[in-house]
Amino acid sequence: MIIYNYNSVEPKVTSFEPYQKGNRMKNLVIALAQMESKVGKIDKNLFKIKKYIDTAALNQVDIICFPELSVTGYSPENSQEYAEMIPGYSSKIISQWAQDKQITILAGICEKNQSLNPYITQVICMTDGNVFKYRKTHLAPHEVAFFSPGHEFPVFDIPQVRFGIEICWELHFPQITTFLSLQGAELVFCPYASARTPKDRQQSWHIFLPARAYDNRIFIASCNALGQDFGGGLMVCDPEGHIVVEDHQGKESMIIANLDSSIIESIRNPNNQSLFQSYYPKFLRNELF
Repeated sequence: MIIYNYNSVEPKVTSFEPYQKGNRMKNLVIALAQMESKVGKIDKNLFKIKKYIDTAALNQVDIICFPELSVTGYSPENSQEYAEMIPGYSSKIISQWAQDKQITILAGICEKNQSLNPYITQVICMTDGNVFKYRKTHLAPHEVAFFSPGHEFPVFDIPQVRFGIEICWELHFPQITTFLSLQGAELVFCPYASARTPKDRQQSWHIFLPARAYDNRIFIASCNALGQDFGGGLMVCDPEGHIVVEDHQGKESMIIANLDSSIIESIRNPNNQSLFQSYYPKFLRNELF
């Protein structure tokens, strides 16, 4: 684990092919950033994001995730003013960085939605130039009047891992994590813009993030915004519910973590008969719900 502290081409948009059976998670390196994003200051925010990407590339990172609305800044009341199309200005730039540095990049953009309220979107820029997106499906109460919800829970594949995304408030709905796990996700990224102090954020995450990881036998990787009322926070949990690394200093920083695929491999092995090392979602009786 490494912690870094800081002072403050037209992408293709496509859909994924079905997950091929037999694919298995491989060891990979992820990075999470906590940073302050200024509302509407797109170029300044992108400049800061690029610094983290450059450092991540030097450390052979496979995927880097930035907080909720990290590109455009978080301000529900002003969301219409700074919303962008995807593909659009920011996603094109980030897509080019992903190709140049050969890092999959997850960043938050307020996505324009024609005449309707915009989406809270996490754009996924792949190393081959493909651009995907996840739209927040469960909006927090104060967001409902300003944003539109998404309606899908996609999963995304790179050679090392299948992953999903849950944005902030959505982590309080355990069914989402279970659904992603049953879709084959081995890792879930959780970008936040949560107005809590560093201490409160840490205490809250300690209550439920390890539980999400353990019950669904999945890696959880969370990053929170800084600035305004946002207190930051970074945390990675493994499929056994252990906290791999965390940072709650309340300063702009990035953590780099190595994820050991053998944990997933052992737990999700079809021949695994261990009661305490079971892949619990497999035994869910969906017909009861």
